[in-house]
Amino acid sequence: MAEAKAKVLALVSEGMSVHKAMESLGKKPDTVRIWMMRDKQFATDLTEAKENAKEHSLKALGVAREDITFPQFSEMFLDQRVFPHHQDWIDLLEGREPSWLHESMIYENGDPNRLLINVPPEHAKSTVITVNYSTYRIALNPNVRIIVVSKTLVKAREFVYAIKQRLSHPRWLKLQTTFGPEGGWKDDSDTWRVDTVYLGSDARNSSEKDPTIQALGMGGQIYGARADLIILDDCITTANAHEYEKQINWLQKEVITRLGKNGKLLVVGTRIAPTDFYKELRDPKHWSSGKSPFTYMGMPAVLQYAEKPKDWVTLWAKSDSPWDGDDETPDEQGLYPKWDGPTIARRRGEVTPSTWALVYQQEDVTEDSIFPSELVQGSINGMRKRGVLKPGAAGHPSRVEGYTVVGFDPAMAGNAAFVAMTYNKADGKIYILDCLNMAEPTPQKIREAIEVYTQVYKPQEFRVEINAHQKAYSLDEDLRNWLASYGVRLNSHFTGKNKWDTNFGVASMSTLFGTSREGKFQKNNILELPSTEGSEGLKALVQQLLTWKPDTRGKTDCVMALWFGVIRCREFMQQNSNIQKWAHNRWATRAQKEKRYTVNIDDVVAEQWQEMYG
Repeated sequence: MAEAKAKVLALVSEGMSVHKAMESLGKKPDTVRIWMMRDKQFATDLTEAKENAKEHSLKALGVAREDITFPQFSEMFLDQRVFPHHQDWIDLLEGREPSWLHESMIYENGDPNRLLINVPPEHAKSTVITVNYSTYRIALNPNVRIIVVSKTLVKAREFVYAIKQRLSHPRWLKLQTTFGPEGGWKDDSDTWRVDTVYLGSDARNSSEKDPTIQALGMGGQIYGARADLIILDDCITTANAHEYEKQINWLQKEVITRLGKNGKLLVVGTRIAPTDFYKELRDPKHWSSGKSPFTYMGMPAVLQYAEKPKDWVTLWAKSDSPWDGDDETPDEQGLYPKWDGPTIARRRGEVTPSTWALVYQQEDVTEDSIFPSELVQGSINGMRKRGVLKPGAAGHPSRVEGYTVVGFDPAMAGNAAFVAMTYNKADGKIYILDCLNMAEPTPQKIREAIEVYTQVYKPQEFRVEINAHQKAYSLDEDLRNWLASYGVRLNSHFTGKNKWDTNFGVASMSTLFGTSREGKFQKNNILELPSTEGSEGLKALVQQLLTWKPDTRGKTDCVMALWFGVIRCREFMQQNSNIQKWAHNRWATRAQKEKRYTVNIDDVVAEQWQEMYG
């Protein structure tokens, strides 16, 4: 019998299952249970043999069990590649700084055990984090306790079902034989229900009574005392987005209290409303420490725009699997187009600018925006395409007495922006002609854009910001002389703290977009935008207007360029103002009215001072 036991141990340590090892020796599989009950040393040796078999299996793949990373695990056992934005999520979950940080991403460092991630729809957040990463944690440590929360219990059960499939379906047999207990996780489990899984004693050595995996709907009761990882995945819908106070109360009383000192809480999802659960979690007013404990990461779908969508830099341009229904062949790296520029541009065309900014670009859109969506959208004249004004043409004013200004916000980092506009003295309105949102600007590209705008729109004036190094443009004699040859003046504008002042800064432009009554645009705008069709610059201008606020950290280049030009247009508006210059007198005769005149009070005071004091 000792010889038979030794042979079984040898076969199991080489990777053979106990069942097959017993059959190869002509023994009944149930006999091994008797041996384990009567021979404690054999039971211990058999457990070690199983562990050795797993180590040999991993070594054959070129990696040790304790060293296998999630990207290796995902590619080896789940047949899914981890892309850079996925790796950022894993870095945060494992207590590291994100390995890829684009300047368009938002990253706010906080408690490494409290994570909040906002990503656009269909970027594999649920597959990578909720399903695959949970599977990875269970495979490496069966004693782990994970709670999966979603918008409804049904949705959370779908996530748990996907995890259970990876632990039991033959498609992932390599995973199960490498990491799982004898007979697999399902057969060994104590409980294998739709919303709760308790792994069995062969896999789980812990004496804890908490479930290995638990599914929960938003606001539901958590069973068990402790959890190591709680994932809130897409918990917010349009139906419950307004209930953020109740949701935060539930999070603080029911969820956070289940986590130990090193337990992790991950909230991941897509923005739904201007004020929702995700935004409020970052608000200091909900936390007694005076600041939010969450480490926050916001990932926009488009990282950098270009004039043509094919040149856009996107968050997830290529994937290792094609779209359903696509018959495209993979490239030399085995990758298929995913959310590349043309694909994401089509999606942008299907939603409103405010939805695009909030849901896909992770930009805060306030409900009481300085530039309300209905006013900005109402100020767009879809009949007028970008370009110079053509009197009498469809969508154009019938008569034009114009003064054209180009507002210019230069930059060597980030984006530079040009906004061309015409102030029409005939009707007192400002007509936006075009907008250029230049990514990765260089002095050469900026000079080329100035020349193009000069020749196409024939402006009378360029208005440029002159903070810091940007003063070089106002001092560039060669540029001034070139513009002068076309009859164009280059005037500089210095922006100080009043850049954010609601009276003198950008916010004062909001009155130019008219007013609304009961949510309806009153068609009384002074500033008119052309159709944004075919112009990435104009689309960027509209989006930046919708998301602009004094303390914004988002892109503002186009809005600033607009402001520089509007400042000049307002000077003309004041000159042409019909403000009443004297009190109304119903009894004044025509001769008396003709003799009336106005004086400059400053001049009068100066004359009196001169007469009195010499």
